[in-house]
Amino acid sequence: MLRQTANEQDHPNVRYAQFGGCEKPSATIAILIPVYKHSVLLTEAVDAALCQEAPFNIAVVIVDDGCPYPETAQVGQAYALANENVYYLRKPNGGLSSARNYGIDFALRTFSDLEAVYFLDADNRITPTAMRVLLDYMRANKGIDWIYPNIDKFGIEWNGNYTAQYSRLLHVVFDNICEAGSLVSRNILDAGVRFDETMKSGFEDWEFWLQALSLGFKGANHPFFGFEYRQRAESMLRDSNRTRESILGYIRTKHKKLFSADTLLRWEHEETPRYVSFGTDSFLVDLFTDPIVAHERRGFEEFVKMFWAARTEPETFGVPPFWLWMSPAHRDALNGFGLLHNVLWLGERMSQSHNFVAIRFESDKDRLGVEVTTLGEGRELTKRPLGWMCSLGIVQQCVEDKSDDWVRTLRKTQPSPKIAEIVVRGPFSADDIQGTALSATNSLLATLGALRDSGYRNGPNKRWIWRSAYFPDRSKYHELLRHSLGAAPLMPRLATEDGPLRVGLLLPIATFGGVEKVAYAAAHVLKKAGCEVHLFVFGKPVYHRIPDNDGLFDSINFLADDYPLWGGPNMFSGHDILMGHDENAKAREIIGFLSGLDVVVNNQLAPANAVFGELRRRGVKIVNYIHVLDSSEMGRAAGHPYLALAYEHIYDSILTCSRDMAEWLHGMGVPSAKLLHIPNAAGYPLSNENVARLTAARSQTHEGPLKALFLGRLDRQKGIERIYAAARTLKRRGIPIDWRIVGSDVMDSGAGGSWRERFADVGIRVEPPVYDSRLLSKLLAWADVFVLPSRWEGAPLTIIEAQRLGCVPIATNVGAVSELIEHKKDGILLRSTDDGVVTHDLTVALEAIAKSPQVLTGLSARAAQQAADRNWDKSLQPFLRQLHTWFPERFKSIRRTKVALPQSENSQETPEVRKDGGDDAVWKNSVRQSSAQ
Repeated sequence: MLRQTANEQDHPNVRYAQFGGCEKPSATIAILIPVYKHSVLLTEAVDAALCQEAPFNIAVVIVDDGCPYPETAQVGQAYALANENVYYLRKPNGGLSSARNYGIDFALRTFSDLEAVYFLDADNRITPTAMRVLLDYMRANKGIDWIYPNIDKFGIEWNGNYTAQYSRLLHVVFDNICEAGSLVSRNILDAGVRFDETMKSGFEDWEFWLQALSLGFKGANHPFFGFEYRQRAESMLRDSNRTRESILGYIRTKHKKLFSADTLLRWEHEETPRYVSFGTDSFLVDLFTDPIVAHERRGFEEFVKMFWAARTEPETFGVPPFWLWMSPAHRDALNGFGLLHNVLWLGERMSQSHNFVAIRFESDKDRLGVEVTTLGEGRELTKRPLGWMCSLGIVQQCVEDKSDDWVRTLRKTQPSPKIAEIVVRGPFSADDIQGTALSATNSLLATLGALRDSGYRNGPNKRWIWRSAYFPDRSKYHELLRHSLGAAPLMPRLATEDGPLRVGLLLPIATFGGVEKVAYAAAHVLKKAGCEVHLFVFGKPVYHRIPDNDGLFDSINFLADDYPLWGGPNMFSGHDILMGHDENAKAREIIGFLSGLDVVVNNQLAPANAVFGELRRRGVKIVNYIHVLDSSEMGRAAGHPYLALAYEHIYDSILTCSRDMAEWLHGMGVPSAKLLHIPNAAGYPLSNENVARLTAARSQTHEGPLKALFLGRLDRQKGIERIYAAARTLKRRGIPIDWRIVGSDVMDSGAGGSWRERFADVGIRVEPPVYDSRLLSKLLAWADVFVLPSRWEGAPLTIIEAQRLGCVPIATNVGAVSELIEHKKDGILLRSTDDGVVTHDLTVALEAIAKSPQVLTGLSARAAQQAADRNWDKSLQPFLRQLHTWFPERFKSIRRTKVALPQSENSQETPEVRKDGGDDAVWKNSVRQSSAQ
């Protein structure tokens, strides 16, 4: 007899038929057959379902999706009347997804013992043992949640091989490798996975599997259960391929996390590792994408078998596309300095244009860096490499070559292959640089010999599976990954799921300038807050080591490429700029270089602006840290603040070292919500005990000649010629001043020779630059005054460092200097006009202080007091608060901080500079006396 569904009152046209009494129906598997305008084919699908040979109950559920042809209803009802296990449901037309979902919900509601459903389209067929084979396999493999078939097509015949180990990476970045005609466990359906009913143009089954993937479910292929796909000259699938890109755009947006670099890199590491590393002292090989994450290890003989299997049937079997010969100890040495991922990335990049890449270490206690060169043009391989790297393609050519004479020349100083050499410099120990008993070169040659001599090579040179290849070579999945992410190559660094926030600090160079000091100081605070901090150097591939920063960075990365640090073919406000599509922007390379970050902080790196828009679209937060408004030779304002205006849209936040800069940017149209004022502090830490010890030697009465110090570049910006002119005038007047000029001896832009020679003429020796923080502190503790008559500045850290040790700053009132110095209270501000005025003010100030020890004592005490309140932990609180807003779950440490967050920037007013000299009578008298002379 016919019985109505439980929800017939909601859908009066929906019915199912069943014989029997009121006993609850039983079905271990439900075969769901949606049908619309396929009445002529429906009988084949239903017959195939009814012919199943299985020791469990199978229900066949026909879902008529409102087909306008009466024959569809007649066929469905006839089967339901004739077979107790056949159910016919009719519903209003809603599309294929709607019909499948209706059948899913019916099966879950009706069969309490249901373990799985099978989707069988009305125009396809299955063989009689299919359900038994599939369920047995699913029960035996608890980690498998759906099973998909090979594709054997009839009508238009074609047989496709899908038997490779299931790859989530391939499923996301290549194609829908799982036919809808698959067995799906109840676990997936109970988790709420359903077909997207808005997708009526195709690929709804692909999106269904992606939902399952996002919930952690995994599939598997079973090659023998017998699925037959009817291929016709015109079909829904063919129509879907015509609109493929628009559908994929929808899928990518809906499953953004699945298509992210973090997810895809993790799957690459787990499924098809990018690198294989042969230890020079072990018979085991490591297979990984990220070398410091737990990864697969195999015996060498097993790997040889893998290699030849991949040669015979590459779409089913694969080996990594890049090969490395290096001992684990040498890998550990690189990792100890945060360089391992970068060296792999550079080696992969160079392997694309060279036959082999040699890797060598050089000890340098003061620097970390890499030098990438190509042999030839007078260069030779003069020292034995500690590692070699090459592509799989070169390995295959060497193995197939009847002679190994060509590759054996790697032992010579002038090898025949095209060689790139990566020289890694750092404070390596003698043990780090020591080679192993079996050198990397001999290990490489032994590997090639074992592959060439393997018995697997002599097997029949034909495919082992009769079906046609459909998947790409398994060893080339990295190319699919690159294409999907628009990056090449990708930095092989995996993120820890729900791990610490990953912040990348970008610098054009990594020396000892103010910009670098600010970046390093920020890194200390971010590290303390629980972030991973990674340094990226785009210019000269050298990081000048600072002992205070040892262990600070989780990785140090060098682009080591011919990358323009300024300029481009486009123009904005008189500035040459790059766009993302410009060749010199190297967008794919830079995106790969920066992959795996949550936050990017740009520290005055102009060309990288070109790619930040793409990174931001991928969910990376982009921060611009602006330090100074430069001045051209003609005195025109220029520099990075103007670039910030050009690219303002791509920045989530802009940090400024001064309120003055924040107000300038706001006045130029930057929204105040994007602007964060981060007051500068000293460029390196110094304990209160050390401050007291260093300043104890300075006499309270400052007896003897005034000690004047300049630290910095001897160039036009710093006003070095103004110092020279003031020193010459003071010497002529007989004012005793003990000068120390410390900095790079830069040639004068005009006539007159080097500054070293010119200062020597007035009895002042120019000392070489000092970078060690201990030596800097000694210099500042020695000096009474620190002189900085610059033409332009931001908020110089050296002023704060001087004040901290009671050294009185005398500086031109440019940039944000007035935010650091309160005139005649804790330092002296010079008028910023022409050279003559600045030189005069500097001369007057030095003479007045030299003649008035009481003035110097008061200024010194207040300077030390003022600087004591400045520290980076306090200054960076607005930025930490911003990170917490962006990543409330990932960035949890801000919740535990004990430092009080500052008030809103809107409540702060820029202090005015006193122009009347204050009420210091002693100072007034000193100035009058000096001016009179």
